Amino acid sequence: MKLLIITVALVAFSTAMPTTDTSTSSMLELLTNSGFTELAEALIHHNMTDIINTNDAMTIFAPTNEAFHHLRENRWTRNLTHDMMVKVLGRLFVLHRKLLPTDVRNEMMVETASQEKLRLNIYPKVRTVNGIIVVMEPNVQSDKVIIYKVNRFPTSPAPGRDLFEMLNRRKDRFSTLSRAIEVANLKETLKTGGPFTLFAPTNDAFKALPEAKLAKLMDTPADLKSILLGHIVNGTYFLGGFMTSPDLRNLMGGFNHILATGTNITVNGTRIIIRDGMIAENGAIHSIDSVLLPTTSNTTTTV
Repeated sequence: MKLLIITVALVAFSTAMPTTDTSTSSMLELLTNSGFTELAEALIHHNMTDIINTNDAMTIFAPTNEAFHHLRENRWTRNLTHDMMVKVLGRLFVLHRKLLPTDVRNEMMVETASQEKLRLNIYPKVRTVNGIIVVMEPNVQSDKVIIYKVNRFPTSPAPGRDLFEMLNRRKDRFSTLSRAIEVANLKETLKTGGPFTLFAPTNDAFKALPEAKLAKLMDTPADLKSILLGHIVNGTYFLGGFMTSPDLRNLMGGFNHILATGTNITVNGTRIIIRDGMIAENGAIHSIDSVLLPTTSNTTTTV
């Protein structure tokens, strides 16, 4: 599943509307009056009465009208069925909870009306929901409802789509990495551990290694495991987490140096393919075009 995790600029937020104006408003009125007309209309069109008629507390991650336009124009999403749209819309609503900015914790998981989970992350410059950048200051709120604006629709992995399963479903890109993970006895770690961020070398990245070196690694599980652990860091780092060019400690004990320059992002000098990322139940995957190899300086280099 493609990660929709690229935001060109942060969306400017208006201040919260006065409680006297919104405390008795319905949820649809709140959405409409604060400019989320497409979302309000979609809820009605898809007959989502359980959400429309609720009188309970609620948190809404509301896509802009422009986000709806992109959804209709995108060739992958413009033909979504009614059932698919119900799932997409339900994913935006956290029921029974008015989640204030001060309530948010890094790696917090919240259940949505679609019975899927959203992962909230706090980075030095931004906060994200399933990788989508969101400013955690309310665009509008009433006594029971709080609405945060996002400019993309968050995606969510299907049940059982852990880090290893996501790789395994992309054998055209990651078959060598999947096989290496199994040889190194790391499959269970990536299925049940985490959350982790995996920098995933493509098949072409492995082909760039000398043939004899790759063959030797595949025959030496301990050495292979050490190299692969250098590709895994604790915590979920979507692209928003790379904005400050952090040094991330990997599971081998060394550091992976992130350098973000505009839309160009590298890890230890190798390019992160930002359009090829994936979200899993237990973390995030970033495709890279080189294998990261350990050095004597407690870091990794690329080949």
